[in-house]
Amino acid sequence: MIDSVNKFQQLLTQNHHYDVACDKSHSYSHSQFLKDVTQCSANISELPHQSYLLFVDNSYDFAVNFIALLILQKDIVLTANNKPEWLTHIKPNFDAAIGEVSLDSVLPSKHFSSNSGLNSPDTLIVPTTLNSTVVFFTSGSTSKPKSISKSINQILTEVSVIESVFGSSVTHCQFLSTVSQHHIYGLIFRLLWPLLYRHTFYADIVLYQEQLKSLCQDKKAICLISSPAFLSRQDLNLGTVSLKQCFSSGSLLNHASAQTACHQLGVFPTEVFGSTETGGIGYRNQNNSNDVWTLFPNITIHKQANQPAILSTPYLNQTILLDDDLELLSDHQFKLLGRMDRIVKIEEKRVSLDAIEHTLTSSLFIEEAKVVVLQHHRTYLGAIIVLSEQGRELLNQYNKKHLNQLFKLQLAETYESVAIPRKWRYLECLPYNTQGKLTLEQLTALF
Repeated sequence: MIDSVNKFQQLLTQNHHYDVACDKSHSYSHSQFLKDVTQCSANISELPHQSYLLFVDNSYDFAVNFIALLILQKDIVLTANNKPEWLTHIKPNFDAAIGEVSLDSVLPSKHFSSNSGLNSPDTLIVPTTLNSTVVFFTSGSTSKPKSISKSINQILTEVSVIESVFGSSVTHCQFLSTVSQHHIYGLIFRLLWPLLYRHTFYADIVLYQEQLKSLCQDKKAICLISSPAFLSRQDLNLGTVSLKQCFSSGSLLNHASAQTACHQLGVFPTEVFGSTETGGIGYRNQNNSNDVWTLFPNITIHKQANQPAILSTPYLNQTILLDDDLELLSDHQFKLLGRMDRIVKIEEKRVSLDAIEHTLTSSLFIEEAKVVVLQHHRTYLGAIIVLSEQGRELLNQYNKKHLNQLFKLQLAETYESVAIPRKWRYLECLPYNTQGKLTLEQLTALF
C-alpha cells in the first residue's frame, strides 16, 4: 500500500512542476506552495500556542496553514460551524485560532502572503515523524458539539487506502468540491488526497450546478467531491457535464437521485459509507440498482443476530460497535438495513423510523422522506416529505390534506396507528447542512 507519510515528506522536500491549486483567477504552483508553507510555519513558530482552531474556507489557504501546523507538530481543531455560540462551547479546546472566526488570538487566513511585511525564511525544516492530533467537532444528530480526536498518522493511513482503491479512477483529474474541508470527508477527499498525490484542486467551494457546468467547460478530467445535498438537487434544464469520477458521502444517496446525478454528470457517484469516528468503512456504486457495499481493505465486521456489528479498522486502536444494522453477505460485502438507534417507543410500541421512511419512499409519489419523534402533551411522529414529479402533479390536482390521507392509508396496511405520522410537512428538498447531514434540530423545527 502506498505510504502517505512518505508522500508528505516528498511534498515538502522535492520540487514538482505542477499546480497544487487554482481558482477562477490564479494558479498556485508547487514552488509557490512551498514558499507559502515556509513563511506560514515561520509565522506560527513565533507564537507560544500548541493547539489551533483552523477555519479557512479557501482550500489553498487552508492547506498552507494545515501543513505548516503539522510541520510544527501543533494540534489542530476543525469544525464546520463558526457561529459565535458554537465557538463559545468549543473554545476551551484550543489556544488560538487561524482564519474566519470572531475570536481573540486570530491570525488571518493569508498571514503567510508576500505582502504580510514579515521577513521570509530561507529553508523549510521538515520533521521525520508527525505527532499532531486533529480534533473534529461535529454535531451528529443532536446539534451539540462532540469532539473526536485522531492522530494525523491515522488520517494519512486512510488517505493511503483511498489512493489504493480509487487512484486509478482519478488519473490526471482536477478536483472540484461541493463540501468543505472542515470535516473528515472533505479533509481527506477534497484536500489531502489531491495534495499528496499531485492532483490540482480548485480552491473555492462549488455551491451551484451552474458553477460546476462553467468550471467543467474547459477541463478534460474532473473528479467531483460532493454530497447527497448537492447531488439530489440536479436541475435537468441546465444541461449535462461529463465527469471522470464523482464521490458522495455524509448520508445515503437514494437511487432516484443517483440515477439523475448519473444522467447530469456522466457517472454514477461512488458513495463512501463511514463516520468521523470510524473513518471510511465501505463504498458502493448504484449502477444497475446495486445496493451492496464493499469494505475498504483491512477492515473487518463481525455480526451476530440481534447484536450490534463490531468494526475493526486500521484507523482506530480498538474495535467499535456500529449504530447501523447490516447484513454481511461475505467477508468483504454487506447491505445496510438502517440505524439501530432509530428504533423508538411510542405508547409502549417499538417503531422503526427507518422502516416507515422506507415504506413511504416506496410510493411513486415520494422522492425522499424523514420521520421524527415529536412531543406535545403526548409522543407522536411527524413526516417530512419531498414529492416526486408524479407527487407534485398529484398535489396540484388535489391538496396536502388529500396527500396526507393517501400516505396514511399506505402506512396503515403495514403499521399500527401509533406508527402513522400525525403531522406532515412538504418541502422542495430536505434541509441538509454543508456536511450533507440532516440534524434532528433542523427537522423538528419544521413542526
